[in-house]
Amino acid sequence: MNKKAFQGKPGDTVGSRQRILVIDGSRVVRATLAKRLGDRFEVVEEANGESAWQRLMLDGSIAAVISGIHPPRLDAHDLLARLRTSAMRRLREIPFILLVSEIENQAAPGSGDWSDATGFITKSMSTEVMVAHLDQWVGLHEAKSETESGPAAVPAPAVEKLMGRLEFSSLVSSLSLSAAENFPVCALVFGIDRLDELIAAFGPDVAEILTSRIAGPLAGKIDPQDHLGIFGKQRLAIISYGVDLRLGTRFGKRVCKSLASGRVTIRGQKIRMTVSIGIASTSDDDVESGPELLALAHQRLEQALVCGGNTVCTEHRPDCPLHCQDRSVAALFKVLKRDGGDLLPEQRSVLGLTVLPLLQTLESRLSLGLPLQEIKHRLARQTAEDGTPP
Repeated sequence: MNKKAFQGKPGDTVGSRQRILVIDGSRVVRATLAKRLGDRFEVVEEANGESAWQRLMLDGSIAAVISGIHPPRLDAHDLLARLRTSAMRRLREIPFILLVSEIENQAAPGSGDWSDATGFITKSMSTEVMVAHLDQWVGLHEAKSETESGPAAVPAPAVEKLMGRLEFSSLVSSLSLSAAENFPVCALVFGIDRLDELIAAFGPDVAEILTSRIAGPLAGKIDPQDHLGIFGKQRLAIISYGVDLRLGTRFGKRVCKSLASGRVTIRGQKIRMTVSIGIASTSDDDVESGPELLALAHQRLEQALVCGGNTVCTEHRPDCPLHCQDRSVAALFKVLKRDGGDLLPEQRSVLGLTVLPLLQTLESRLSLGLPLQEIKHRLARQTAEDGTPP
């Protein structure tokens, strides 16, 4: 993991108006893509693969390629093979994105024939998701280029692209912790705060949009041997080598601070997006396998999300009033917030017993003048009447 301060904001690994080459035999397809992407990128077009190859050799400003599978004269598969075997490093490493239909999506992307492609987009994909994917892929490529010097630099496959769920899961399952005593392994799991509220406000695809905007800056801040991937549902995770819990926590706090200081635009509206992070490391945690390490980090993320958000969690905190192991308490707060919401007597006792430690902490640190003794006496009476265990 890069020990430098995390200074990026969502999406700022990608500069403004990079040039993207669109290749397709259909003028309608090219025009449609140019219109959809024109606010974010400068789009140039070619109607066939051979002319696209000529342009790519001459135009060093092209940041990425979007191609249909079967453009005339030179199809995408053969063009991609030329690029990946080119003597020019710029062409060998340029992001190559396939534009596929829903039917083509079932077979082409992810198969062995397309393993050198950077990713794929579908024609039915929303514009925001499409732009978010392109921001991510171009950002990853630029981040990688910035970490390498000279034409003989060793490629950094860990930041070449974001690992998918299955690929990342396979990596974690095969992770060896045999040398962890002398060479620690750290897992960090990232979750977006208030995601349910954002989905309700902007639609279900907002999770994918925001996750993509986080992924690019993260990839630019990890070391080449580290791994960034999609974990579970709407989560990102990093596996970092040689990093103990202290260093992982320091990095996580910088990420939280940096993201909280910026704004992201969703459907024309600027919002403040924050993340929470759960961290586990073989340096401090007794774990025996990669899946166990990641599961522990994910458990801590869930606790961080419930206990306030925009924070890093590295340990079990049973004193947190909204700890994830007692989700019933969070549900009680939701009842209280609803108009006309009412609690059962036993629910009031549970809520009171849970909130009391928080009130005591607030009083000791802020001297608010809370009537703690009276609250304790009333709570004790209520608990006795309800039969709730103390």
